Amino acid sequence: METTIWTMQGILAAIFTASGLYILINTEKLKSKLSWLNAYSPTMVAFICIAKIAGAIGLVLPMLTGILPVLTPLASIGIALIMLLALVYHVRKKEYKDMPATIIFFIMAMFVALYRVEVISI
Repeated sequence: METTIWTMQGILAAIFTASGLYILINTEKLKSKLSWLNAYSPTMVAFICIAKIAGAIGLVLPMLTGILPVLTPLASIGIALIMLLALVYHVRKKEYKDMPATIIFFIMAMFVALYRVEVISI
């Protein structure tokens, strides 16, 4: 089970780091493809991207180093919250094609959070 959780953490960390950096660097180019970039201020977009990157780091680094491992489930809950808010946005905008990936990432993040909380509390 430990390998599965680490794999999920790695996948989530890679996806959120890549998407956060890519959107942060190419915001103007992506405005025609990602409707949410037009719905929020540039400051909010930057905040969301930085939150994704920070969450990705928090998914892996604390457990890997053993320094404050309690931050890993907290980061995972943060990622899940980002996905929950994204899901609400997609439902409101009727962007149903974007919902499956959002739901999958939400479930993965919650699974990691629940497992890591159990491991830390033992």
